[in-house]
Amino acid sequence: MLDLAVVGAGVGGCYCAYRLVTDTGPGDGIALFEQTDRIGGRLWSEPVRDAPHLIAELGAMRLHRGLRSALALVRHLGLDLAPFEFGRPENLVHRRGVAMRCRELPGDRIVEAAERLVPGFAELRRRHHEAEERGDRRRSESLLDVFRDQRDQTRVSGRPLDELTWPHALDFALGPAAVAFLHDTGGYDLRRSGENAATQLDLVFRTPPDAEYVTLRHGMQGLPDALHARFTAAGGTTRTGHRLVRLDKEADHYRLTFTTPGGDRHTLARAVVLALPPEALRRLDGLPLARHLRPALDAVEPVPAFKLFLVYPRPWWRELGITRGRSTTDTALRQLWYGGTCPATESTGPALLLAAYPSGHSVHAWAPWRGGPPHPAAEAGHAATAAMVEHAHTLLARMHDLPDLERPLSACRQDWTAAWHVWRPGHDPRVIGPRTRQPIPGEAIHVVGDCWTPDPGSIEGTLASADDLLRVSFELPDPQWHTGPPR
Repeated sequence: MLDLAVVGAGVGGCYCAYRLVTDTGPGDGIALFEQTDRIGGRLWSEPVRDAPHLIAELGAMRLHRGLRSALALVRHLGLDLAPFEFGRPENLVHRRGVAMRCRELPGDRIVEAAERLVPGFAELRRRHHEAEERGDRRRSESLLDVFRDQRDQTRVSGRPLDELTWPHALDFALGPAAVAFLHDTGGYDLRRSGENAATQLDLVFRTPPDAEYVTLRHGMQGLPDALHARFTAAGGTTRTGHRLVRLDKEADHYRLTFTTPGGDRHTLARAVVLALPPEALRRLDGLPLARHLRPALDAVEPVPAFKLFLVYPRPWWRELGITRGRSTTDTALRQLWYGGTCPATESTGPALLLAAYPSGHSVHAWAPWRGGPPHPAAEAGHAATAAMVEHAHTLLARMHDLPDLERPLSACRQDWTAAWHVWRPGHDPRVIGPRTRQPIPGEAIHVVGDCWTPDPGSIEGTLASADDLLRVSFELPDPQWHTGPPR
């Protein structure tokens, strides 16, 4: 009989398990369960063949300096940060067969749209982040409330922003030609996005102007790995290869049924924390969890994505004046990132390229190249087909005007059916989010996840959800590392 079963060993599950075992005593009564054979969830850092000193970030790649909770936790765990290059002036924007440098793009059209939708947006945003930098939380939260009040009063064709998709709001503010240009050059699937305009505008507001991005020096998976190591050191137990399929109530405890390689296994626990994505929660049998969570499950939609990494004999992009960071294109590649995340690709020797990073509807462009034999040097477990590698290589050669571009040495691919989630129109995270904390009234079953927060798809959202749960349901105080001013 466990005191607590935490299901899901992504960053949310590892964080909850770590906080609970260190704040409540020895971890003999707390166990962490994970479906796969690894820790980390959507934080997944892999050394690659032919360049093991470079890291392929199969999942999340970066943080920006405005993410207070995530950066405070990174510092608390003693993890090293390194600069993360996003867009550089010399990198490329490739559209309709023509390549230009990022420096030639017009100004920030998203902020221009935000200003038209909420007059005074840029000034409010600037003052909000200046207060954040000073550590004046009361002032920064007050300015955020002012922005949200003005946003909620905005009407487009008589309808509030909360009822519109983000493309609809941008079309009103900028016009369809500008939206098409943003879609083609921004790297993300904008025209077909069903994302709630109000929640996306909120996210833009809370991202600092000219945000500085960072990453973990030895890979983003270092965050859940460090949390899990501390959980284990405090006496916590981890069981991988356990997929939760059923959750039942028995007297004053719960029976968890897991599918494992050796057959079904059962565990009893007095309380349960489910750090699982919506798709896994929908599939659970036993207690009517999905029925109680239906408003929350219906409020968000998954965004698919995949990453294709190629290792080349040398960093050929340096000959074009490009060192690292992102280029974008309207072809099936969508986004490409030069060099490993950390450390930087050397000027000679094997070099890593995130060659394709489509998301949303853009992933369908790769359907014709998903079948067939794997590439001869594809990474085990992340097999990219020979056709997919050839197609990506051809598009790269065309985009960079290098018809004789040498072939890649190896390839690595990761598919995500739900890389992140976005809020659908008509749903407010401030209302729905707290209801997911304890979805069945009176039951000690709790849900943690990023997608029902104002920061879906982020580490910051995951930590906010977990801290809220730990504070309200488990009566744990906020951790000390949250108290200092942002750095």
